Amino acid sequence: MARVLTVEGLRVVFPGVAGDFPAVRDVSLHVDAGEILGVVGESGAGKSTVGRALMGLLDYPGYIAAGRLQLGRDTLTGLDKAALRAIRGTRIGMILQESLSALNPVLTVGFQLIEAVEATTTLRGAAARARVVDLLRQVEIPDPERRLSDYPHQFSGGMRQRVVIAIALAGEPPLLIADEPTTALDVSVQAGVLSLLQSLCRDRRLGIILVTHDMAVISQVADRVAVMRDGVIVESGPAEAVLRRPQHPYTQALVRAVPPADRRLNRFVVVGDSRATAPADRANAWLDAQRGEPAAAGPAVSVDGVSVDFSAGWQLLPPRRRTFRAVDKVSLEVAPGESFGIVGESGSGKSTLAYAIMGLVGHAEGRVAVYGKPVPPRPRETQDRHLAETIQIIFQDPFSSLQPRMRVGAIVAEPLIARRQVPRSVAHGIAEDLLVKVGLPADAAGKLPHQFSGGQRQRISIARALIMRPRILVCDEPTSALDVSVQAQILNLLKDLQDEFRLTLLFISHDLAVIRQMCGRVAVMRGGRLCEVNGTEVLFENPTHDYTRQLLRLMPRFAYSGAQVGPGPIQPSGTAGPHPIPSPR
Repeated sequence: MARVLTVEGLRVVFPGVAGDFPAVRDVSLHVDAGEILGVVGESGAGKSTVGRALMGLLDYPGYIAAGRLQLGRDTLTGLDKAALRAIRGTRIGMILQESLSALNPVLTVGFQLIEAVEATTTLRGAAARARVVDLLRQVEIPDPERRLSDYPHQFSGGMRQRVVIAIALAGEPPLLIADEPTTALDVSVQAGVLSLLQSLCRDRRLGIILVTHDMAVISQVADRVAVMRDGVIVESGPAEAVLRRPQHPYTQALVRAVPPADRRLNRFVVVGDSRATAPADRANAWLDAQRGEPAAAGPAVSVDGVSVDFSAGWQLLPPRRRTFRAVDKVSLEVAPGESFGIVGESGSGKSTLAYAIMGLVGHAEGRVAVYGKPVPPRPRETQDRHLAETIQIIFQDPFSSLQPRMRVGAIVAEPLIARRQVPRSVAHGIAEDLLVKVGLPADAAGKLPHQFSGGQRQRISIARALIMRPRILVCDEPTSALDVSVQAQILNLLKDLQDEFRLTLLFISHDLAVIRQMCGRVAVMRGGRLCEVNGTEVLFENPTHDYTRQLLRLMPRFAYSGAQVGPGPIQPSGTAGPHPIPSPR
């Protein structure tokens, strides 16, 4: 079998004030033609750094300190910038994780795709445009000819990810690095993307490095697996051998952290929960004041025949204006203290419905009420104080939702300061304690967002939402970009906070296994309409709608649920226990 890539003894170093930090240490791996190599591990394990090193895209001042990189018969080590630019796109393609950040927001999708085709092939003009249309059709973008003139913000998150995949395929490279290619995709689109990657691998003899936190995806599509921790590969081999009979304690911990799709757990198993034990007196006193108020009668959320329309294109004359109906006559109720899940494909209206409940987008028809108070049909420039203090949201991407130039303590305290609910010094004290309460270190308030991992940034978002003492917490894909161990920590944290403060959770997710663990009832949406609303166990065991059955059939399941991982609780690195996880040497 032809060898596409060989990596031997790769070491990547980032110099710093305190000395050199080795992000990748002595990594060796290979990829053959027609093979998918899965690379898994927690955030910060060095997975993406390996891919960026291969592409010559390491962030400054990082550099390759040692190792040999060979692409086919060509050596990549020591190439200058011009030579690396010639390889990108034509010899190595890369699918980036954050599709919105990877696309230029002020250029049309068609322009960006044509630019990629012309940069990596000899096609020009009409031939390049025809190639772009074919690429969009391959990645299952509907009506590709018309969508060429659309901008990235006019696509859903899943569709933007498919556009990024099309760009990576433009030059038909023999090696494809897919960095979390299915993050934030619903199960049906995810199944299509994975099927596409497998067919490309099989039909074109393409070598693929699949970097992902989704163990179920790895178990279904990868031929071989490399497990990374702290910049080192701790275990590697054929996928079935590594995942069914993991030998390293860390691999065993990751396998046990996968949420089961066939049953419900009271709590998620974690590699090492970082919940802080330090007191958070000021935050507790602030949140307890809301908890002591009498519970309101009636449903927490009432939605009656709600429709939401968006403009499909600006026109001066009203008769020529066209609208797109994102939510169509939806009715449902959520009880106080309930965990209510909403699932469906990208563009099905899940997030739009949540934004309408929050008063962030207007509704053309119907009625929305939160704890009995109507939500205005048109959003106001200044959000209604009742809504702001009743319902808050945790966004999907914690990094883009945090101001990068503000200290974390100031970010969390800002809502209280802006509304002048307490003096500035008191607000900062509450914020500091609240950060500790959600499991961050005591000095977190003085740091900037980029100094935290993805899971820690999501905890910051949770703290910012909680400081308004909401009764309802909207969780919009809160764990989609997190690895399984951090996901388990965040979901356990949400369960604890819900129990402690009687929160109502409106949980939006494409991960049906997570929905089964977190929610008591689930609504299934498609094309802006409700297909089915049912109890979680009833819906998973005996769905009534064909579309629900289709989603459950496409749901990725961990192929080795009976893996031999050994007894005993999972311990964090450096702690004693039946299965301690040693730090790699």
